[in-house]
Amino acid sequence: MREYDLVVIGGGSAGLKAARTAARLGRKVALAEERELGGECFWAGCVPTKAMVRAAQVWHMIGRASEFGVDVRVSRADFRRAMQYRDRVIARVAGDGPADGGLSRLGADFFPMRAVFESSNRVRIGEEIVGAKQIAIATGTYPTAPPIPGMAEAGYITNREAVTLTTLPERLVVLGAGPIGMEFAQIFRRFGAEVTVIERLDRVLGSEDAEISALAERYLGEEGIRILTGTTVERVEGSGANKLLHVAQGAVRREIRADTILVATGRAPAIDGLNVEALGLRPDRGLVTDAYLRTEAKHVWAAGDVRMGYLFTHVASYEGRLAAMNAFTDRPEPFDHRVVPRCTYIDPEVASIGLTERQAIERGLRVVTQRFSFADLDRAIIFGDARGIVKLVYDELDGQLVGAHLIGPDASSIVAEVALCMKGHLPISAIADTMHAYPSFPEAVEAAALSAPNYRGQVEGATGG
Repeated sequence: MREYDLVVIGGGSAGLKAARTAARLGRKVALAEERELGGECFWAGCVPTKAMVRAAQVWHMIGRASEFGVDVRVSRADFRRAMQYRDRVIARVAGDGPADGGLSRLGADFFPMRAVFESSNRVRIGEEIVGAKQIAIATGTYPTAPPIPGMAEAGYITNREAVTLTTLPERLVVLGAGPIGMEFAQIFRRFGAEVTVIERLDRVLGSEDAEISALAERYLGEEGIRILTGTTVERVEGSGANKLLHVAQGAVRREIRADTILVATGRAPAIDGLNVEALGLRPDRGLVTDAYLRTEAKHVWAAGDVRMGYLFTHVASYEGRLAAMNAFTDRPEPFDHRVVPRCTYIDPEVASIGLTERQAIERGLRVVTQRFSFADLDRAIIFGDARGIVKLVYDELDGQLVGAHLIGPDASSIVAEVALCMKGHLPISAIADTMHAYPSFPEAVEAAALSAPNYRGQVEGATGG
């Protein structure tokens, strides 16, 4: 029986990072993955959806070409060819490298097969049983659907099927107005589908700052996306291209016809069949860990979406490295929850980090919010899209940034500046005192920061220490 210092189950962003990190530490590592290496992000999440976002964005810009003095005579978009672009992007990002993701070059073993726990330190991988001193579970999540009467019989798709479509739906209903639902809604609407979004909460992007989510709903509505918040689906009738959804919005009942239902309402940890009970684990909503990513079993770690925490690829990668480092050190480091960028790739983009003003006040902090509108930003005006705002939330006492919330062009890139300041415990003055290129989008953050009091002493203290 082969013995390993670390056995990693799952080859997505978290699992690959954990395996590579431990291998570079000189540990004997095995990774098991029954599907494609790269996980949901490469094949059904980040990469294909952002390629689809880009293709839809280009088509949308062609429709606005006359605003820039360009006369373009294109009558329609070829959805099938646009999805071929998606496929080329996946192939390039996934690369033509080794099938084991380069693990063998680091001295790690890759098992392209299913793994099941036999006991606390024994893992069955295919037909072989291996020993594991440490175990990292990074199996990710899978999409789930609410138990709506008739929906299973009528048929529906999730993100996994949506990224493989080659034919544009004519009438699409999206269940769920979170990041996944809103991105797909805009993609398909821009290519010409009739799109209705149904959300049971009272606003879209419910985890975002309320003003940001209101603007997102407004901008998407202006593109012709029908958004029904505070609405539930009571039942579904029909099948194939003739589905009928019976929905309730308060006391109002209505019927919505669709040929495709896209479910984007939730996900569940992919641990079925792993026999995690053999490790002494008792999963809750996901695998439960402490701040160091250690589970109830001291030699078992969990990283990435399987924890059901922040469902982002960059977080999964961070957690994979952290779990591997903590597994082989006497001085483990905790997960830093303060600095987690969150991005939604609608157009204009939504990005946030840290606390909203309301959340900060609920925690007893005395905070101030400074804001700036892209309508007053020269770069946005030049770009031809001056929609959106920047909101910086900082502690009134010391100027420390506790959160930032943006909707606007390139927001996912702009938020990195705030992340750096928060990670380094720099006050808002650090942004105001830093020279920003003109004209550029990050100037929106600078402009918001310039409205704040000067905490120069804290900046000097931080950089001098």
